Amino acid sequence: MARLTHQFVNNVSQVGRFFDGGACLHLLVRNGSSGPRKYWIFRATIEGKRRDQSLGSFPEVSLSEARKKAIAKRAALNSGYSLPNELREPRVKVPTFAKFSSDWIEENRQQWSNAKHAEQWNSSLRNYVLPYIGELTLDEVTTEKILAVLQPIWISKTESATRIRERIERILHAAKARGLISGSNPAAWKGHLQFLLPAPTKVKKVSHHASIRYQDLPKLFSSLGNSQSLSSFALRYLILTAGRTSEVIGCKWNEIDGDLWVVGAERMKSRRPHRVPLSTAAQNLLTELRTKFRASEYVFADGSKPISNMAMLKLLKTRWSGQCTVHGMRSSFRTWAAECSNLSPDAAELALSHSVGSALERTYQQSDLLDMRRRLMECWGDFLTVGSDD
Repeated sequence: MARLTHQFVNNVSQVGRFFDGGACLHLLVRNGSSGPRKYWIFRATIEGKRRDQSLGSFPEVSLSEARKKAIAKRAALNSGYSLPNELREPRVKVPTFAKFSSDWIEENRQQWSNAKHAEQWNSSLRNYVLPYIGELTLDEVTTEKILAVLQPIWISKTESATRIRERIERILHAAKARGLISGSNPAAWKGHLQFLLPAPTKVKKVSHHASIRYQDLPKLFSSLGNSQSLSSFALRYLILTAGRTSEVIGCKWNEIDGDLWVVGAERMKSRRPHRVPLSTAAQNLLTELRTKFRASEYVFADGSKPISNMAMLKLLKTRWSGQCTVHGMRSSFRTWAAECSNLSPDAAELALSHSVGSALERTYQQSDLLDMRRRLMECWGDFLTVGSDD
């Protein structure tokens, strides 16, 4: 009995059912909005009635994979397993990419430390992805469809395109875990799209957050001290602690415990709690802040809410003429620690809440080097408030 070939399956566009002899395997071809849609069907006769079960769609499931699945179904049926009941189950309705992605984002909001991340996901999908694949069911999203999304922006907006690809890949992985699709992920980079698109690092040089020379930071720090604005206190605190903007503006008084600032895992990018030793300079700043501003649960509060995430950047632009960013202060701190501190580099990395070592090394190394980081941050505070010798 004639068997299907990969060439035939790949090229056939005629609507109908095509039998692959020997294992109760059929190829079902139907009309779709963007061309023929092809499904693998396992057919068996149970109690005198013909039953069909889907084995996935082509090309996500190849001809050889479909044959293996059909042979396994046939063997299970012959061995007396309860396959007949399984065959009677209706086929799961596959949602559109737009519907599934929207639901997935809502279900996963809690995993992001910044509430704006969910809207960033929605916005990037709405602007760049949904116009191409939003109305397709998940099993209709192919490599060619992914390329149609990415190619128009891969060169001109490489960083955004890379992030969008990662988001599509993650969503499709979730769909696969739910059993809605099978086969390889058409948005995967490694071993797949890496052979179809230029590497992002080759297209556009990676740009880092602009930072200030650490030798110039004492001058900036002194200038900030001349302002008694809330944003000035916040920016100085950020520099003293090498924290991130979101961590600082969301800081609450109940997170301050003596000479420690303890940031909960839900507010950390790493999703791990972070203990920040407060230098004498940082503690003095907080003491002064308490006397100058109305009490609120937030340390840097505009009324009952945290200050804007742009407040420190606006102040920085008025106090420093060069190109720099608030986040770049962390880079300045790391360079200072490397060049001016004789303490372990691991202490500097942990001060930035970065992971240190491999996963195996982290399993055995549980210490966050708090005492060493206390000395490091005290030296950093002295450097900022007294100045360098250069």
